[in-house]
Amino acid sequence: MKKLALAATVALGISGLAAGPAVASSLGGAPSGPAPSGENQSSESAAAEEEGAEEDPKSHDEDLALRYATMTLYEVAHGKGIEYTVDGLKAGDLVTTSLNDKKSVVKKDGPFDGSAVVAEEPDVATDIPFTVYVERDGERVREMNTSVNLITEGDRGEYDDGTLLVHPESETNDTRLSGDGVNLTLVNCSAEDEVVFRVFKKNTDGQTKVWEKSQLAGKDESASVRYIADSSKDLWGKYVITAECGDLEDSAPLRVYIDE
Repeated sequence: MKKLALAATVALGISGLAAGPAVASSLGGAPSGPAPSGENQSSESAAAEEEGAEEDPKSHDEDLALRYATMTLYEVAHGKGIEYTVDGLKAGDLVTTSLNDKKSVVKKDGPFDGSAVVAEEPDVATDIPFTVYVERDGERVREMNTSVNLITEGDRGEYDDGTLLVHPESETNDTRLSGDGVNLTLVNCSAEDEVVFRVFKKNTDGQTKVWEKSQLAGKDESASVRYIADSSKDLWGKYVITAECGDLEDSAPLRVYIDE
């Protein structure tokens, strides 16, 4: 991913959303298939951001996001295993997962960084679905589902400081975007620094900010959030996702097509 200077380029994009002049798909009728790939980001007026993010009625405080959505067979069963973040928790909340019996008590209000190790190293590369549960005052208040994609060997690679990771992919359909959403992680940032994630959608006037969320980087020097779009709006088109941490910034494009 290419690092961009925030002051020079405000038009950055969501999980592969390239910023730039008006996009063909946003000028005509709704596309019937995946949007074409390619198209470089270009600088847009900062005024687009001033239009403000639209309120998303599906947003909620307790969001689940993975630090790494793709891991090796070895990684999920050793070390910390699968690392995740749950936003919007309260001190005293109890967090558990469907992968093991580990129970964690949240020590302070805000995002909680947890991990779960798979009991046995998997034999084949597939998806590992699991659920994170949150209990508050003896009652289950949240039940969040996600999955990790496994690869047989190799590793995730070494990332530069302030690298934005988007999962599951840079092209998706509107049903998934308003359902499971996309996982966003900024890695290799200073612990306790505020990380700001923004999503911009390209239109005939340039681009408009449609979502923003902040989170403090944890001791693992990363922050993870999940973007779920408002299903009441037309979601197809091109987006740009940006993430900032201190003087670090990265961006990625996202293309959304209609689920038919």
